[in-house]
Amino acid sequence: MTLETVSFEGHDCVRLEDGDVAVVVTISAGPRVLGMLVEDENLFAVLPDATLDGPDGERFRFLGGHRLWVGPEISSITYRADDRPCSVTEEEDGVGVEAPADGAHLVKAIWVRRASQGWIVDHVVRNASRRAVSIAPWAITQLRTGGEAVLPIAPREEGPQADRSLVLWPYTDLGDPRIRFGRNEVRVDASRSGPPLKLGAAPSDGRVAYRLGNHRFEKRIDVDPNATYPDRGAAVQVFVCDDFCELETLGPLAVVPPGGSVTHRERWTVGRAAAGEPS
Repeated sequence: MTLETVSFEGHDCVRLEDGDVAVVVTISAGPRVLGMLVEDENLFAVLPDATLDGPDGERFRFLGGHRLWVGPEISSITYRADDRPCSVTEEEDGVGVEAPADGAHLVKAIWVRRASQGWIVDHVVRNASRRAVSIAPWAITQLRTGGEAVLPIAPREEGPQADRSLVLWPYTDLGDPRIRFGRNEVRVDASRSGPPLKLGAAPSDGRVAYRLGNHRFEKRIDVDPNATYPDRGAAVQVFVCDDFCELETLGPLAVVPPGGSVTHRERWTVGRAAAGEPS
């Protein structure tokens, strides 16, 4: 693997390479991962002009790619702008980027490391305020439209008792033709236009994936069956709109004291989609 500083989509970035796969981490905003390049094709969405109304008249810029938010989704905390440059720490197998404290007094950092199979992405949120806060780390990856998201909802065990839930948001229409139900999964077609929709799985085996052309990107987390998660327990979620498809994972809710922190690990893999798999 080689470490290279580059300009990418108008941002100063660090490029981590492994064979024909490269991960591009920006150091000029964030922390963000702006690119997942496979044979120089970026699977991540590029959204330089997409914004969201934040608190105190701020605008949160999406930029695209992968970001670190905190749940539950409360605009005064979650939508704080992250446009300031990050500090950078290089490691043998990767890089860490940390932003200054945001308007909610939270310090966010992302560490990206090459693993034996794919990439390990660690997320850290530190409470820099003078009071305890109840938050959950929330890792969100925006991918280009044109593909299909796969949200597993696998049985936990056999028996007569209910064992899983499909979590819905108010704007989700279960009659939306982009949603397709399988035996143990839900597939969402992100190649067709339509209103925004969002689905979550609770409990979850920690996996969520996206097929785009011949490539398949998957995120995996460890889910604690005894912990409390936001959004009715949905630790894994999919959001789709006309501009991007988001694969989202969350850590457990925790009360974080001043100076304390929470962490959240994702494992990323990218490869060829299996022959015959729907696209």
